[in-house]
Order: sequence, then C-alpha cells, then structure tokens
Amino acid sequence: MTKVAMDCKKLMVKEIAGRLNDAGMLIVTNYKGLTSQALNELRRELRNNSSEYLVIKDSMAKRALAEGPNKTIAEFVEGEVGIAIDKKEDAVYITKILTKFAKGNEFLKIRGGIMGGALISKEDIAVLAALPSREVLLGKLANVLNAPIQGLASVLHGILSKIVYALSAVKDKKTEARPEEKPQDAVAESKPEQNQPEKPEEKKEEKGEQA
Repeated sequence: MTKVAMDCKKLMVKEIAGRLNDAGMLIVTNYKGLTSQALNELRRELRNNSSEYLVIKDSMAKRALAEGPNKTIAEFVEGEVGIAIDKKEDAVYITKILTKFAKGNEFLKIRGGIMGGALISKEDIAVLAALPSREVLLGKLANVLNAPIQGLASVLHGILSKIVYALSAVKDKKTEARPEEKPQDAVAESKPEQNQPEKPEEKKEEKGEQA
C-alpha cells in the first residue's frame, strides 16, 4: 500500500472516529442481503429525523472506536456493519425507526448499541422502541407537574375565602355590640329635673310668702 493510500485511510478512520465517539447513542446493525433501494430508504428516514446511518467495514469501525468513549460497542461490530448514529438526543426515535424497518426487512439485524456510555442489548432496544416519543413524555411530565400546582391554587383560594369571610363576620358582630353614642345635649335633657339644684331667686320668694 502506497503512503498516499495509507494517509487517506488514516484520515478516514480519524473522521469516522469523531462521528462515532461524539455520539451519545449508537446502534449496530448487520445489513447483508438488504437491497440498495431499501438501504437508501433507511438512510433517508434516519436523516429526516436528525440521525445518520453509517455503512462501514468492521475492521475500520473497530479501529475508529479503539480509543474512544464508545469503544465497548466494538463487540457488536462484525461482518457487513451499518451503525445508526443518534444526533437528536432522543433514543426512542432512532430505536423506533430501526425496529419498524427491521420488521419489514428481514435482512436488517439489530445487534446492540451503546447509550450514555452503557451497552444496550437488542432486547433493550426493543423496549426503548415501545416507549412513547420524547415529545409525548415531556407533555405527560408537564401535565403531572402542572396538576399539583392547580390543586394548590384551588386550596389556597378556598383558605383565603374562608379567612375573608371570618374577618367580615367578626367585624359585623363588633358593630352590633357597640352602643349608639348619644349627643351631649340629649344626655342633659334626659336627666330628671329634681336632681337639678334650686335657683337662689326661687328660694327667696318662698321665704317672703311664709313671712
């Protein structure tokens, strides 16, 4: 092999290594027997969902994975390999696409994968494919988080209403219990005349009559 060919191969391995080791999730498949048309259809569907399907020789794939964080997935790499690379950060989407495609195309075999640095089996991938999509899960989570908030708001509203009602009732009772204040003139007029002191002039007149 010439030096130029070797350099080209090294560059290819380096470029593939970057794509494989930067991904949060990879799924390894075998595609032997799959037609070019079916293979292009799978690639197109994954690409439309922000993913990628990389067809690569097993030797080159193992070399690219050798020193990276996803190197443990190399145990699934064997034969004619197609590796699905998740770029959407939605594990459910990519597993749904591959599982559905494999059901309609017997030549596509899902071998296993890696997600967040942990190996996942083909059985794990089937379980992930059966889950709702990320958008659906986020919607359900939002509903769960929102429900207690609405309940708390209703409870607080009821408590505040009771407090306002109680304060209003206390105020009404105090108003009823307080006596009405009478004007000072009215109080003076209400006193009996016998309690008023006799005027000096009236006493003199009475003495003159007695004389």
